Amino acid sequence: MPFGFTHGPLVSLANSAICSFFRQIEVYGSENVPDHGPIIFASSHANMALDPAVLSNTIPHGHYLHYWVKDSLFKNPAVGALLRNAGNIAVDRKTKNNQMLFRGTFEALALGESIGVFPEGTSHTEPHMIPLKDGTSWAALEYVRYLKGTEENAGPKKGKKAVVIPVGIAYVDKRKYRSRVVVHYAEPISMEQFEAQFLSEKEGESKLAVKRLTWMIDIELKKMTVNAPDWDTAFAAQMARELLWIREDDLALKDYVQVSQTLVDLFSTPNESIQSLKTLLATYHRLLTSSRLSNSVLSGISLSSTLDPSIPVSLPNRFSTLFYFIKDTLIVLFHLPFFIVPMLIHIPIYVVGILGASLVEEELETQAQMKVVFGLLLSLITYPVLFFLLWSALKGLALGVVLAAATVWGLGRYHGALIDENYNAMKRLVASWRLLIGIWTPRASEFPLPSFLESYKSFAPDPPKVAGLDPSTKPEKYVKPKKLPSRVLVKHVLRTRLEAAKQLAKVLLELESTEGTVNASFWLAEEFQGQVLPVPKDEEGLNEWERELPRGHRNGREVVGFLRGRGARLGIGKSEEGHWVASSGGEEE
Repeated sequence: MPFGFTHGPLVSLANSAICSFFRQIEVYGSENVPDHGPIIFASSHANMALDPAVLSNTIPHGHYLHYWVKDSLFKNPAVGALLRNAGNIAVDRKTKNNQMLFRGTFEALALGESIGVFPEGTSHTEPHMIPLKDGTSWAALEYVRYLKGTEENAGPKKGKKAVVIPVGIAYVDKRKYRSRVVVHYAEPISMEQFEAQFLSEKEGESKLAVKRLTWMIDIELKKMTVNAPDWDTAFAAQMARELLWIREDDLALKDYVQVSQTLVDLFSTPNESIQSLKTLLATYHRLLTSSRLSNSVLSGISLSSTLDPSIPVSLPNRFSTLFYFIKDTLIVLFHLPFFIVPMLIHIPIYVVGILGASLVEEELETQAQMKVVFGLLLSLITYPVLFFLLWSALKGLALGVVLAAATVWGLGRYHGALIDENYNAMKRLVASWRLLIGIWTPRASEFPLPSFLESYKSFAPDPPKVAGLDPSTKPEKYVKPKKLPSRVLVKHVLRTRLEAAKQLAKVLLELESTEGTVNASFWLAEEFQGQVLPVPKDEEGLNEWERELPRGHRNGREVVGFLRGRGARLGIGKSEEGHWVASSGGEEE
């Protein structure tokens, strides 16, 4: 199945879209990707159409990908023709008839081309990967059989066996405009180690080979993504990371996955103080969500630690919020003259993107896609209209077309250069306004924290579970969260942030001063001289893929040293300026 003329332009358009939406995309493991196919790229899938957009535009050596796409998208004649011309292959999800799928896949692999597959089977919003389907493994191993030849496919075929390369795409915040993405390419998995078992005539051996390959792909994908057992653990790890690395860019993307998984493992440790901290951090996350604030904008706010709920807020604290609001207002006004033109041109694009995301409020994995698609469609109208308006104004000039095109291109680049600084300044201004109103709001108007904790699912519920369910289980019905005014939660947010920062410092410093151990994913335990636990006796007779993943332990002191080495800002005494606990009003240890 050759690529048609639409594939290249679609990849370029996708590249423009993701580079506009994300401010930083980094790629690691490029050396693991062969110069030539056939290759099957098996990727994680947490962000709908943005995953193939990111994958296609980060693959080394310019490999084009034939994607497996659900057949329902081919029903519309125009869309179906576009998808086929771009080289995509239909997947029959209802009857699960793989004949057409494998035929198209084998034709592409035989030409030395590459396939893009998402083994989870669907995009999702879960704190962890969902179980992989076996389709990728069946395709890779059936292609080995195809090359060897049978009576059905008329003898051996020329060509080499495909390799499978797992790809982990990790988003710092997959829904957030101007967030960051890191892509890891694992080492190729060759088919030689599975071939003999798969081609064996012994009953059941082919299926066992497929399961082994799927298990190996699953392990590699989990090493390159962040996986938590539940949402509380995921939220706690996120908040701990944001408190330890005050600015998002302080944590290098190359360390993002390992640091995040280390924190997830830490909060999976059955220790009373660690579990208490996890609960506190998860509460802080839910308060931030409900108040429409973020830890990043609060990190620049230094309020006194005397936000005691039993006493009125002091006048200095009240006036400090007014100071921050005035300061942030002046910063926005200072930047505005330099940004006003590109801002006015792009405001409709921002608004349309937000409206697009609101149409799928219950599908977190679809929101970024809708922002990108709606914004991109309006951009494809806005820029040509702007070009023709400028061209009309410059018709008297010989180089009118060139000047109009250069102006439109320059405005796009100018907007891209200034958007981050102005967007962050505007977010800080909105946050300082909410803090100002919240701090000046009478204590009697606060929403009681115990009431919030009892009914937080009404205000900041966990994402609904849709993907990875048993076929007989109906997805949870989405209930739109109730909105509380930010002002009734602001003081709770600040108090909880202060308490969480102090307790986080205490727990980590205690770990650093003792010889205790914490839970660890087995691959991190192996890499950092920890201990991998033996297989439980009740699982000894099971195949590898039927067991729970092996667990491990890491030394607590080593874990804290690891975090410090990646830039975590822990208290080390009065000599450390900008200590994050101190800036929150806490005390030095």
